[in-house]
Amino acid sequence: MIMARSVNSRAIAVAAASLITAGCATTQTAGFRAMTAAEHETAGSAGGSADDAAAHLAAAKGLRRAERIACFEVPDVQRDAGPFARKDEITGVEALQERPNTKAAPRPVGVAVYVRATPGMTEQWIGRVIECHLAHRAVVGTRVAEQACPLSAEEARIDVSSTDTGFRVSITSKDVTVARSLIDGCHALVD
Repeated sequence: MIMARSVNSRAIAVAAASLITAGCATTQTAGFRAMTAAEHETAGSAGGSADDAAAHLAAAKGLRRAERIACFEVPDVQRDAGPFARKDEITGVEALQERPNTKAAPRPVGVAVYVRATPGMTEQWIGRVIECHLAHRAVVGTRVAEQACPLSAEEARIDVSSTDTGFRVSITSKDVTVARSLIDGCHALVD
């Protein structure tokens, strides 16, 4: 869960797939872990070996189960678009930078999106919406309309914290290219 702590954006999908297929080294490639539930189901019925088919079908089942658990009572619009579904609740976007050392120039590491507090919204709820959104993306892949500020960026780390007027959702990556794309994409939320 993301409650005031961080999570790797692919953690839900990877955890579900790897727990289900633990011990099946032949299927634990990066490509296998990146597959959606529908892709696993297609691969599982494609006529490969019985072990591979079972691994794919088990992974699909695990991804769908993870989505059901993560998305319980989360509205469909938030499931599909994540915590940034309502642009009128976004109060700002800030590029995040860090200095690798005191003499180095700052480099981009990601973005912070500020969300206005609304009745019933808590840090834990935003974390739950993020988990649901990521679990849903792991099931359906790109059939979900891609949002301007993607939470599912490769190797992204997501942190949720409270502010005086709402919440701060930080999305960071050690990969400078990913960090720059996060900054560019998320600024579209307020443009």
